[in-house]
Amino acid sequence: MTMNHKILDLKLKSLISACKQTGNYKKLAVVGFTLVSNIIDEIALKLGARPRKKEKGESVLRYVHMVNEIFEKNLSVQIFQDEVIETIKEVELLFHSNRGDLPFDYIRKIIDMYYELRKIDVLNVYKGLSGEGYYDDTNLHLFSTGIKGRKESSSKFKPIISQKISEQERMLQKKLNHQLDQGDLERVILLKKMKQGLDNERGIAMQGTLKDSLHYQQNPSAIIKFMFIGVALLSLFLSVIIIAEIFLYPLTIPPLSSLLLIFLGVAAVIILLYKNTFRER
Repeated sequence: MTMNHKILDLKLKSLISACKQTGNYKKLAVVGFTLVSNIIDEIALKLGARPRKKEKGESVLRYVHMVNEIFEKNLSVQIFQDEVIETIKEVELLFHSNRGDLPFDYIRKIIDMYYELRKIDVLNVYKGLSGEGYYDDTNLHLFSTGIKGRKESSSKFKPIISQKISEQERMLQKKLNHQLDQGDLERVILLKKMKQGLDNERGIAMQGTLKDSLHYQQNPSAIIKFMFIGVALLSLFLSVIIIAEIFLYPLTIPPLSSLLLIFLGVAAVIILLYKNTFRER
């Protein structure tokens, strides 16, 4: 435990004691939720994710889902476990709607979750990745020279290496989904790079940083979401133009009324589809 954690724990203990004496736990709820929010942000940033868009009202729950989607897509590893997600889902909406006033059972869940999140050991994705030590741990160094050799001879080793990598990858993914560990997460990223290197005639490339091994591209669902919003806004905009035309030129009511109903109907359908499709889980 670092010195900062020791000081924070002492302050938290004092706050709990003061809240027990006064019977008012609101400040403890606010502090606990802030600690959870901050540590989730810290974990995500260390892993290379973008900062949470607090100024746009991005919820902790949505941010946690985004981080999990990145790592599940890249490495089949879940960073934040289901228990954490369920607790955030239970607490966050109530916390904001009640302006920080929570029942004691929820406050206890928040504090417990904070200490569980503090156990997560995350790696620094900005450091270099060589993988030299991991070759010795897995015997994959026996095959690395085969890949770096001539194309004719390397092809015969590829099925063996691919099988070995897949076995190690499945084992590490199973461990990581049970308990997140910095060393194992680093090894999974290394194995991913080795897989990519199998198709590279120049051999396995280990240069760069860990962050380069993960794809932080925008989720395809976000593109669909923007498309829905664009179509809905366009339909509403055209509806407004038609209404203006009808007011200015009443004689156009018969031909334009059908178009107006169509555009309003399209906007309504898109809005309903958007709500049903992208409702926060």
